[in-house]
Amino acid sequence: MAEVQVDRISYYYEMYGEGKPLVFIAGYGANHTAWRYIYPDFTGRYQVVIFDNPASGRTRDQEGPLTAESMADGVAGLIDALGLKTPHIIGHSMGGSIAQMLAIRYPDQIDRLIILNSCSRWNSRVLMAMQGLIDAIKCGASVDCQLEVSMPWLCGAKALADPDRTAALREMILDNPTPPSLKELERQYQVLSEFDSSDSLDRIKAPTLVVISDDDILALPAESEEMAGKISGSKIARLPGGHMSEYEEPEKLVAAIRLFLK
Repeated sequence: MAEVQVDRISYYYEMYGEGKPLVFIAGYGANHTAWRYIYPDFTGRYQVVIFDNPASGRTRDQEGPLTAESMADGVAGLIDALGLKTPHIIGHSMGGSIAQMLAIRYPDQIDRLIILNSCSRWNSRVLMAMQGLIDAIKCGASVDCQLEVSMPWLCGAKALADPDRTAALREMILDNPTPPSLKELERQYQVLSEFDSSDSLDRIKAPTLVVISDDDILALPAESEEMAGKISGSKIARLPGGHMSEYEEPEKLVAAIRLFLK
C-alpha cells in the first residue's frame, strides 16, 4: 500500500481507519499479513498500522545484523515518520520482543503495550526448533515439509486435531505473497537468539497486557507469567490454544485487547 524511508530502511506498511493509532508488530518469519484475522476488528475505532519487519516481506534494508534493539529503533522511526502520536503497540512472539524493547527504549513514545505469546528470553528448545527449520530448508525441504515441521509447535492440540483448521492455516501460510527467504529467517533467528529483556522489564512504564495461551509450547505460560511479574502493574489475559493466538482464537483475542484498551 505504501512505503516510508526510516534511516536506511524502506518500510512497507498499510494503514486503515481513524482514531488513536494502533501499531501491530509481527513475529518471526511473518509479515503484515499475519494480522489478517484481527486487525479489521479495530479499524472502526483506531488508526491501524500493519507493516513488514526488516528481513520480512516488502520492507528493504541493508541486510546487516539485526537485534531486537535495532528493530525497536526502526519501529520508533516508523512511528515518527508516519506522525503517529503515542500509539498503542501490539507485538506477537518475536514482535513481542521488539515491543518490549520499544517500551524500554522509548517510554514516552507509546501509550499502551500488548504482548502476545512472548517472553523475556527465548529458551533453548525454541532456538533449536527454529534452527531445525532453517537446517531443513538448507537440506531442500519443500514448503509442505516446512509446514509439517513447524505446525506442531505453532498450534495447540485442539487446532491440530481439526483438519479444517490445519487446512486453513496451510492456506494462510501458502497465500503469503512474500514468504521469507532462508537468509531472512537466519537474520531474524539472530534476533531471537540474542534477545534478553529480563533485567530491563522494570523500565517499562506503559500500562501493559500480557496475553498467554495455555497450550503454547514456544512462549511457555510460566515464562510469560514471569515476564508479566517484572512489568509493574501489568495485566494478564489467558486464552486457550497454542502460540498463534491471532489465528487460533481471534475472537477471544480481540475481546481481550478491546477490554484492556477500553
